[in-house]
Amino acid sequence: MSRMSQRWVSHFLLTVLLFLCRYASAVKLHKPRSEVLSLLGEQEGRLYFGNCEQSSEQSPCVFAIDESYNQEPTQCAVTSLEGKPWWMGVLETPAYITKITLLNIDQLYRSHPDALRAVTIMAGDDVCFRYESDESFVKRSFPCDTVADQIVIRSRMDSAALTLCDVTVYGAPIRFRGVVDDAGPLRVQSCQQSSVSGNGYCENAFDGDANSNHNARPCAVTIDEATPWMSARLEIPSLVTEIKIFNRADCCGDGLNQFLLTLDNRVCADYEGATFESKSFSCLYFGSRLRIKSKKNRAISVCEMQVLGYPMELPRDAKFKALGCYKDNHKDRDLGQLTSSILMSHEKCYSICKRLGLKYFGVQGGAHCWGGSTYGKHGKVDEKKCSIPCEDNEKQRCGGSIFNNIFEVL
Repeated sequence: MSRMSQRWVSHFLLTVLLFLCRYASAVKLHKPRSEVLSLLGEQEGRLYFGNCEQSSEQSPCVFAIDESYNQEPTQCAVTSLEGKPWWMGVLETPAYITKITLLNIDQLYRSHPDALRAVTIMAGDDVCFRYESDESFVKRSFPCDTVADQIVIRSRMDSAALTLCDVTVYGAPIRFRGVVDDAGPLRVQSCQQSSVSGNGYCENAFDGDANSNHNARPCAVTIDEATPWMSARLEIPSLVTEIKIFNRADCCGDGLNQFLLTLDNRVCADYEGATFESKSFSCLYFGSRLRIKSKKNRAISVCEMQVLGYPMELPRDAKFKALGCYKDNHKDRDLGQLTSSILMSHEKCYSICKRLGLKYFGVQGGAHCWGGSTYGKHGKVDEKKCSIPCEDNEKQRCGGSIFNNIFEVL
């Protein structure tokens, strides 16, 4: 690559990082924490906020990030008494986030229902933790293995005041290692769509064939409905530079003359124009979730979507071995420790159980992660018993209703 091209890439990366400081982004890595920190060349440390906002203001949001740790109400971020109050902070730089610690107001000063008794902790688009309890906490830490630049604390209570005396985030800043080539094609891991017309599955939009005749080679097609959409998740979180869309040419192309094209909920294109056969859109953002959503009540057809950019360098594959499908028992658990029940995948369960020092882990019911030092007390069963897709990776299987896919941590 020429020196001019190298200077352009450096300028592009700087531009993207500046965008990242302004707009929310999140990417779940589902890799062992030690490996991610090693990749980033960093140790786990405190991350700092650049700015914040909240749903309403009795006391300013900045009191949650001023490092004073004072639990008096005049020194904490406080919302009004309202439905589902929230607080949001933007980090100084995108980062791999490992943990979020919340400091609540002193109970002596609490005069309204505590919004933190039912709260969702988010990093960008991704849920780190859903907490619910009948009792308030003073200080609590929540795990969050996610790449993001925005933290959202959102209460699920219909009438409460959100009080935050401190929000502390731990992790390591992202580093992008030497981009030496021009932007290349990015691979898609999975896709979804609001509906399917005939054989118009979303996978058809990412099969490498840009033929625009649906009858000759199926495109991804929805039915006529209110604001239909298609989405895709990139195989690796990436710096995206360009998205090229190939429309259907044999008919129905007007479904793509009014739509939003987004990457992790940031708008790459708000298109309203003439029907096109193919069109490229610039998108200088970092993320992993692409979405095209029509503004019309009309079917959309995408014959091919090509995404160009620079993939983020990630740790190698998680180190674990599949042992098979095993029966469980509600009264006598095969693996004794339930470690998580949120947006599960094999990699996420492995990451959690490895940190806890557990030799074996199992995924169950599509969402639950169990860990333990022994396994198999109720016997091995046919793999067909473990057929429920994982909530966060539908290509993987996460056990059955009372069956575990069990793995060994190597």
